[in-house]
Amino acid sequence: MDAEFPVCRLCGSSSTDDQGAIPDSDYFAGRVLTSPLGGGRLWACTSCRSMFRHPILPLTRYLSLYQSGAPDQWSGGEHREDLRIIRSILAATQISSALDVGCGSGDFLASLPSTIAKFGIEPSSAGSLASRRGIEIVARELDQCCAESRFDVVTIIDVIEHIPEPNTFLHRAYTHVSPGGMLIVSTGNPDAFVWRRLLKARFWYVSFPEHISFPALGFFQLWCARTGAVIAERHETRYQILRPLRLALGVTIQAAFCASPRAFSWVGRLIDALRAPGKPRRRTFSPGIPGTFVDHQILVMRKPKI
Repeated sequence: MDAEFPVCRLCGSSSTDDQGAIPDSDYFAGRVLTSPLGGGRLWACTSCRSMFRHPILPLTRYLSLYQSGAPDQWSGGEHREDLRIIRSILAATQISSALDVGCGSGDFLASLPSTIAKFGIEPSSAGSLASRRGIEIVARELDQCCAESRFDVVTIIDVIEHIPEPNTFLHRAYTHVSPGGMLIVSTGNPDAFVWRRLLKARFWYVSFPEHISFPALGFFQLWCARTGAVIAERHETRYQILRPLRLALGVTIQAAFCASPRAFSWVGRLIDALRAPGKPRRRTFSPGIPGTFVDHQILVMRKPKI
């Protein structure tokens, strides 16, 4: 295969299509960087329909960027629709333990009933905030979690899009699901019409340099076929519910960014100059009003009982 056409990082297929250049960004995990990170290009797999950023940084570089990120960057909003759906799924099932991979400051786990034992995995400094809320941080990374540990539900919320090797990552998470338990993933949906057919590499979700892997339903179906897991539920949803005026603003901002990322950043720098002095100034800007489109998915995968 020509080196200019990378294989799909999710399913390994050599059939991929270039979706365009992703704009550079100097904002990572809530911090302004001293120099922008190259955006690379967005690629779409014609086999599993997933998308991915290529090329990407070395894993050690990503870990360093996350560790120096803002501790409150991963706090969950109270109006998030995906979290509401996941909580309703858990409420309909009797569980006694939950592991949240990439738990951030622990907002989601803290919202669950007190009868559920709460555990988290978090590589960033936000893990210290979760610990103060009574959440047991069992490891900084998934592969450091005790091999014998099992949980009734393992949640992966806003995490898999950050992972260079989603297939291996899911396998590791699945080993910690108790027989009959659930693995729940919430992430962007590259099958969404506005993303796949219209905006492609200039879609807001792609503009975050932390986001590098975008698994589609086809990938999860292949993964379940290999592992024996069963997709019990799948929901297509907005990230959060917006009021009409904010929804209209989100559409306008996304359209402006798509028309010209360079002009969008120029306007952003102009507005940023009006802020109080002394704060780091960004040079690149991208849209970010989650909930503007139905562009997220939630998958509930059950592990068969022995």
